[in-house]
Amino acid sequence: MTPGPAEIITDADGVAQLARAIRGAGVFALDLEFMWERTYAPQACLAQVAVDGEVVLVDPLQGAPLDVLGDLVADPDVTTVVHAPSADFTLLAMRFGTRPSAVRDVQLTAGFVGLGAGQSLGALLDRVLRVRLDKSEGYTDWTRRPLRASQLSYAVEDVRHLVALDAELRRRLEERSRGAWAQDEHDRRYGPGTTWVPDPQEAWRRVKGQGKLNARDRAVLREVAAWREREARRRDRPVAWLLPDRALVELARRRPADRDGVLAERGVPDRLRPSDVDGLLACIRAGEDAPPVPLPPAPHPDVQLRMEVLGPLGQVLVAARAQGAGIAPSLVATRAEIEGYMVAVIDGGADGLALSQGWRHELAGDALARLARGELALAPSLSRPFVTELPLT
Repeated sequence: MTPGPAEIITDADGVAQLARAIRGAGVFALDLEFMWERTYAPQACLAQVAVDGEVVLVDPLQGAPLDVLGDLVADPDVTTVVHAPSADFTLLAMRFGTRPSAVRDVQLTAGFVGLGAGQSLGALLDRVLRVRLDKSEGYTDWTRRPLRASQLSYAVEDVRHLVALDAELRRRLEERSRGAWAQDEHDRRYGPGTTWVPDPQEAWRRVKGQGKLNARDRAVLREVAAWREREARRRDRPVAWLLPDRALVELARRRPADRDGVLAERGVPDRLRPSDVDGLLACIRAGEDAPPVPLPPAPHPDVQLRMEVLGPLGQVLVAARAQGAGIAPSLVATRAEIEGYMVAVIDGGADGLALSQGWRHELAGDALARLARGELALAPSLSRPFVTELPLT
């Protein structure tokens, strides 16, 4: 690719022509610039596309439709190369109902070839292709027109090298025989089972500060959180603009019986409409009548004490196994997943957990199970991965 001014598409005909070129190539790189401060769903401001060695910018604010690009992302016969695309795919799902299909995330792939997890695009390009990006426009207002030359240059460089970066990372994957592992993780994150549009009935799980609520309170929280999610989506406003999390928790805990009680709760904004208050009251009553929502029982106190010692050892074991395989430890399991798996092993019910199957079990899950059962010990070592496993049985 040769640097230079990119074509800017502002109409449907231009997008259709671009789509034909992408389908002909079978692969393209995509990035979206958006604003998300004042809306429920991200507001698309610019799409950057690289195909067949050329970069094209698609401007939805000037009239170019983006639903066609969403169709391409959903097409299993077209490969979409991206970097950390969760927010982009959320935008496409919320605005156009897109479900991604053939995705290659260079950030995710990098974690399987020894480059670490969560690497920025600039860091990956520098380390893999020796290309340096100017990221001075990383925090900018993409809604303003005309776009400055520096914004256009930033937008172009975000996708110019993605296909070449993906090709080199996949070459390294094959050298390490990690292609199947990386594909499995892509399927887990971007496959058919991924939820891109929040389910209102599950919104309560994301509410902060609910730790001390009992099972009945959580049933009420589920209803009022679902109301907030539905209303925020309908109005296209951030959920916190309607009610902050703390206010939802207090409504669930105190369960006011009338309008004055709702409005008296700390954090409930004065601007709530009477119909909003009535809706919340109806949700409180519905939650009181619904079955309680218990959380999973806590482990037995003896198991909790055991995990205070074994949990950190499990994290060391996963880190050592991952380092030995050249994989980012966070791709294998989080701290909570490690401890939850070890508790399940002790209790005899680990089937179905991520560490009990596939490449994760092969890499670390089996060893973690033996550690949890007292069949494996760890000792420090002076050579990589700096831990030696000592069988005890």
